[in-house]
Amino acid sequence: MKPETTRRAVVTGLAAAPVAALPALASVSSSADPIFHAFAEFDRAKAVDELASKACEDQRAVTFDAFDAAGVKPHQILTRRKLQLRRECGLLSDSEYKEALPALEGHESELPAMWSAFEDLVEPACAATEARGEAERDLLSTAPTSPAGALRLLHHLADFLDGDDVINDAFLDDVVGDAIRNAIAVFEREALS
Repeated sequence: MKPETTRRAVVTGLAAAPVAALPALASVSSSADPIFHAFAEFDRAKAVDELASKACEDQRAVTFDAFDAAGVKPHQILTRRKLQLRRECGLLSDSEYKEALPALEGHESELPAMWSAFEDLVEPACAATEARGEAERDLLSTAPTSPAGALRLLHHLADFLDGDDVINDAFLDDVVGDAIRNAIAVFEREALS
């Protein structure tokens, strides 16, 4: 389980790291175009999301393989945890807890810890995915102020539109058109000057 703990530490560290502490991105221009800051934020959120999702998926695979090998269903471990919580909250006496426990005995002691390690990664992975979505929404809501920024945004949008199920993406569908129009507006202004 050490690799998962290490990944969790990396994910936690990245989530807390300020953007300024990350290596400079090659695409960041020296101009004051706010789109480059938005791209830096999005790239950081994307990296954290990918690490958190990978750590969660790795721990899930290890956990469910161990459960399968032991012939244990995850709900049996959850039941044990529910019994413990009920006892801790005073809803189950010690004797009632001891009576209910034999039905759950016989599982390897590492399984509850593995399940707990998996559960511990689910919430941060979901939060990282949500933060990535918010960062991309902020990115697409930012109007570029330079031709380089507009080009960077158009490249991103082209990649985005190549993705699966974009039309059904309710989180971003109302800002993609505006993002494209903002990028085009920069070139129109340049052409008129």
